[in-house]
Amino acid sequence: MKIFKKIIHAVIKYPLILIFLKTPLINLLKKRFKFHRQIKNKNIIMSTLDGLFQKEYFNKLKSKEEIRDLTDSTLVFGEGRKWAQHYYDEHFQTLNELKKRKIGLIPFDEATLIYTKIIDYIKYNQLEKNKDVYIIQLGSSSGRDLEFFYKIYPELNYISTDVNDEILDFQKEKYNYSNFNFFKCYAEDIDECINHFNIENKVLILFSSGSLQYVNPHYLKVFFNKINKYDNLSLFLLEPTRLSFIDDSKKMSDNRGNISFSHRYDEYVNEVKIKVIEKQIIRPYAKNTPIHNDTGHYYLHSEA
Repeated sequence: MKIFKKIIHAVIKYPLILIFLKTPLINLLKKRFKFHRQIKNKNIIMSTLDGLFQKEYFNKLKSKEEIRDLTDSTLVFGEGRKWAQHYYDEHFQTLNELKKRKIGLIPFDEATLIYTKIIDYIKYNQLEKNKDVYIIQLGSSSGRDLEFFYKIYPELNYISTDVNDEILDFQKEKYNYSNFNFFKCYAEDIDECINHFNIENKVLILFSSGSLQYVNPHYLKVFFNKINKYDNLSLFLLEPTRLSFIDDSKKMSDNRGNISFSHRYDEYVNEVKIKVIEKQIIRPYAKNTPIHNDTGHYYLHSEA
């Protein structure tokens, strides 16, 4: 089936680019892009069109405003709140619960080792009761990740960031902790968050779990350039990636699907001279798994 799709894609690619991407019909694809989370079944023609829109239009945009408008449009009219609620309901709440789950063939805590790695980092540096520590999450969605750490380290400070008002309003209803703060910003504007709370000289633990995948490659470079100026910042990230991209491609970034990308985060980090502490490519699924056989997890810990 995959080979057949590739053949169809190669045959119809350029005619469809001319018809749909170079005419007012582009508005049809923008509308589909906006509601891509709600589209259940796609025929091969529409799947090809959606893929072309991503690769030949969205991925090549240079306008910050248009990138943001298109990305943000996928989380309006209740979509942001719906997904925040979904992740809130499904999320583990304790370390024991985390360790009991599985992803594919391996334990959940090994597949999503960012949580235990941040805990180990806090313990190793004896930061458990340090009131100058700020844990900041990029794209916090349900807010459950931050609450997970709060329950272990209630004396630290927490900042939830997201690009969507619906999501942040949802979190404000759920979390009424005095050391929880909320800030609307994009990853590449993280300096605005840090400046807003006047924490430039505090101990900053910045993390992303599945959010940096949605950052356009151009703005991912901006993000890493900005965090490079903070000497007291540690970055932890865990992002989904296509294993075929990791194994076979030499690109720094490539389309993963819909509005997401596979990125070589270590190369972006190396470009701005940020130190890589640890990198792992995690392969949770068997190669014969129907849907996720090409899905891996990209873990990175780096320090400016």
